[in-house]
Amino acid sequence: MKGSNTDVLAGRIASRIIHRKTQLANYLNRKTQYWNKPSKLIALFLFCLLFGSLCLYLIIKAFHN
Repeated sequence: MKGSNTDVLAGRIASRIIHRKTQLANYLNRKTQYWNKPSKLIALFLFCLLFGSLCLYLIIKAFHN
């Protein structure tokens, strides 16, 4: 019986996560719907550069200490 309650709870949590992800995707699509393709590619490049640099910094810092 307990496994059944856990499954129901897990399903509810998963459904809420999916709902929030969909809301966020819709919001971001509305914000960028008028961007042209080069603008989106530049934003993607900057995003990857920023977070790639952050990851590299954290990796180097972990091995340096």
